[in-house]
Amino acid sequence: MRLGALVPCVGFLAAVAAASTIPQGPAEAKVQRDYAPLRIRHARALATNVDAQVLANLVAAETRSDFDVTVSTGTITCELKTCRVALNVRLPETTAPAKLSFAVASPKGELSEVRHSECLTSFCTVQLVLERGRNVIAVGAADAISRGSGFATTQVLIDAPLTVQKRKTEWF
Repeated sequence: MRLGALVPCVGFLAAVAAASTIPQGPAEAKVQRDYAPLRIRHARALATNVDAQVLANLVAAETRSDFDVTVSTGTITCELKTCRVALNVRLPETTAPAKLSFAVASPKGELSEVRHSECLTSFCTVQLVLERGRNVIAVGAADAISRGSGFATTQVLIDAPLTVQKRKTEWF
């Protein structure tokens, strides 16, 4: 007995049997149960959105904000390859306390991870370690009470101290 002819016949019979069990004509789908609309509430959703926006602001032309955030640099102390920069962040009086998010684009174009800090008043100072050259700093502030967020971006040019520049010119 040849099995080559039997296999296609069995496949054809199975297809005909399946087609005969499908109801013909329009039939309404039975609703088994009505569910309420899905509502997902994540406690970390605002912080995640702020982090994503902070990274996007490193390359964006302008930032969008619910409230104003002012960023300025304070004292800069340098070592051989890196510098410590005091970054002053001012928030409106109505937004304190807030969670701050920071990201930096280095002079080489490398993006840092987003770092966080708590700001309990409307004025906070944060120490950042940056490479020498032009750094772009993006700051985001998330107010958990009003569920608002504010963003700012600034550029910091960190040059070598004058004594190091003189030493390099003397060596060559």
